[in-house]
Amino acid sequence: MKPPPFEYHRPAVLEEALEFMAEHGDQAKPLAGGQSLIPLLAMRLVRPSHVVDLHRVAELRQISVADGRLRIGAMARQRDLEHDPRMPGLVRAAIPHIGHFQIRNRGTVGGSLCHMDPAAEWPAVALALDAVMVAASVRGRRELAADDFMLGPQLTGLEPDELLVEVIVPVRDEGFGFAEVTRRGVGDFALVGAACQANAVAVFGTGPRAQRLTAVEDFLDSGGGTRAEVLALAATEIQATDDLHTSSRYRREVAARLVGAVVAASRTPGGLP
Repeated sequence: MKPPPFEYHRPAVLEEALEFMAEHGDQAKPLAGGQSLIPLLAMRLVRPSHVVDLHRVAELRQISVADGRLRIGAMARQRDLEHDPRMPGLVRAAIPHIGHFQIRNRGTVGGSLCHMDPAAEWPAVALALDAVMVAASVRGRRELAADDFMLGPQLTGLEPDELLVEVIVPVRDEGFGFAEVTRRGVGDFALVGAACQANAVAVFGTGPRAQRLTAVEDFLDSGGGTRAEVLALAATEIQATDDLHTSSRYRREVAARLVGAVVAASRTPGGLP
């Protein structure tokens, strides 16, 4: 299939990109890695009048560490983060599950977070890490907590004239765990998944968006208990939905088991099961 017609813009600096977004608003779509937008255009599921290609905006690819915080540019590619020792262990554990290496060579952090696929790994990782999203427009910058940024599939807290320019995560060395279940193996879309950093726990693939399990976290903060108790509590808290791939019951039960596994992993040296 062929995409609908649109005007193509290729700004060289962020200010120029923001001017395009301010001028065209919700008629413009930013192009990051293209792993989500290009298929949507080809199937005509989105019909923007303008596409703003961000590949030449070098400042959006920068990664830095300062004052105990890691700042990841929205155009940083998954493959670069996968081998960056500055990344929290949870990030490095999750990224190999993001598609196949060809996808990770092009796909970006910001693109994944803005696409907000319910089965995507980054939203759950961002929730578990208490990440902060930095949005920019010609009006200035603002920060959004991960939970406020994530509204639903392909729906974020960004205004029509804003771009996600940076993701900020605290530099942390606590234990972590990450696990997901797919239909055919690594690289496939997750049916369900779970991420844990210290006592922060999130699940994904269970419903319209990733979910923090606050009851499980309160239980862990109070001293926790057995893996079976964590699993049972997670099963009561997970909000799961049915779709053509599987049932809500399957999602709830399997996700609860994954929560038990990642919490256990976060308490072992190295953070892996």
